[in-house]
Amino acid sequence: MNKNFFGIDLLKTIAIISVPCVHFLLNTHFYKVPLNSILLFIQTYYRQVFIVCVPLFIMATGFLQWKKEWNKKYLRGILNIVLIYVIYSVVAIFFRIYQFGEARTIGEWILMVFKFQAISYSWYVNMYLGLAILIPFLNILWQGFKTKRQFKVFLLVLLFVTGIPMFWNGLPALFGESKIVLFPSFWMPIYPLFYYFLGVYIREYNITIGKVKSFSLFLLITIIEGSILIGFNEGTKFINFVGGYGSALIMLQTTFLFLFLYQIQPPKYKLFSWISVPIRSISSLTLDIYLVSFLTDQWVYRYFMSNIFVKQDTAILYAPVVVISSFCMAYAISLIRQRFIRIR
Repeated sequence: MNKNFFGIDLLKTIAIISVPCVHFLLNTHFYKVPLNSILLFIQTYYRQVFIVCVPLFIMATGFLQWKKEWNKKYLRGILNIVLIYVIYSVVAIFFRIYQFGEARTIGEWILMVFKFQAISYSWYVNMYLGLAILIPFLNILWQGFKTKRQFKVFLLVLLFVTGIPMFWNGLPALFGESKIVLFPSFWMPIYPLFYYFLGVYIREYNITIGKVKSFSLFLLITIIEGSILIGFNEGTKFINFVGGYGSALIMLQTTFLFLFLYQIQPPKYKLFSWISVPIRSISSLTLDIYLVSFLTDQWVYRYFMSNIFVKQDTAILYAPVVVISSFCMAYAISLIRQRFIRIR
C-alpha cells in the first residue's frame, strides 16, 4: 500500500465533511417533527449515510496509531490536541459573549472549558483525549495476541458486549408489547475500543475485500437502517431505534465503507492529480475543522433558519449549500490557524 495513505486521507476528508451533513438535521427541525412525508423519509436515509463520521475517525486512529508507544513525542501530540481545543474554546467564548450575547462569569466560562461545553461539539474531544492516553497501552494489549484468530475472537467479544446490545435492546419488539430476550448492556459505552482495535486489525493483517462488494454492502446496510427507522417512526417523531455509533449495524456499515475507502489510490491521470493536495490538507486539519464548525454552524444556521427555512420537509433541498458554506468557512479558519499558530 502507498505509504502516503491517500485512501486514509480521503476517508478522513469524507468523515469530516459528513460531520456538518449530520449536523444539518441537528440544527434544523428534523428531530422535532413527525416523519410523515417522502422528503422526511429521504432525510432519514440521508442521516444514515453520514452517521458513520465518528466511527470512521476512530477506525482511522487505530489504523494510523497501531504501533504508537508512550514517550515524550507522543505526549507532546496529546498536549497539542489540548492546545487546539483551548484555542478554539477561547474563540468560541469570545463570540458567545460579544456576538451571541451570553452572560456568564469568568469562572463559569473556565469551568465550561474543562467540562467540554464551551464548544457544543467538543464531546468528541472529551472522548478522544481519553482514547489517546490509552492508545500506547491498548497497543501493548493487541500485540500480546499470538494469532490472528485470537485477535478476531477479541473483536467478536467487543462486538457482543457493545454493538449487539446497543442495536438489539433498542429495537422495538416485533411481536407483543415487550421483548423476552435482552443482552447485557453495561459495557456498551466502550464501543470506541471496538472501532480502534478494528482499525488496528485491518492494518496489521492488511484486510481487503473488493471495492464493489464493500461499497455495495455499505449501501445495503444503510438502506436497512433507514428502512428500520422509517418503519418504526412513520407518523411519529424520530426515535433512534437503530442505535448510536456503537450499534452493531453502524459498526458493520462503517467497516464496509472503511474497507472501500482505504484501498483507494491517488489519481494516476495528471488532470486529476491536483486533488491529492486539498485532500491531504483537509485530512491534516480535521480536528480544527470539527471544533470551529460549531461557530460556522451558528453563523450559517442563524441566517438560514431566520431567512430561508420554511418547513423541515423542504429543508433538505438547501442542505448542499448550507453544509458546504459551513464547511468552507470552517476550513478557511483552520488554514488561518495553521498559518499563524503552528502546532501540528
